[in-house]
Amino acid sequence: MQTERKGDTLSVKDGWIACPVCRRNKRLLRIDAETEARSLPVYCRSCKQEIILDIDRGQSVKRQSP
Repeated sequence: MQTERKGDTLSVKDGWIACPVCRRNKRLLRIDAETEARSLPVYCRSCKQEIILDIDRGQSVKRQSP
C-alpha cells in the first residue's frame, strides 16, 4: 500500500513559482497549465535550499528534501 505525502500548495504568480522558504526569488521555476512533474528538484539561489516539487497540471505541491 502506498502512502501519499501531503504538501503545501505553492504560490504561482504570472506563471512563475516563488520560493516557499524565502519568498524573495519570484522566478524559481516557470510553469504553465499543462506542466506535470514528479520529484523535480529545484534549487533556490537566494536561500540555498533545495525543494522537491510534484506538479499536476499546473497545480504545484512542494515536498521538502531530507
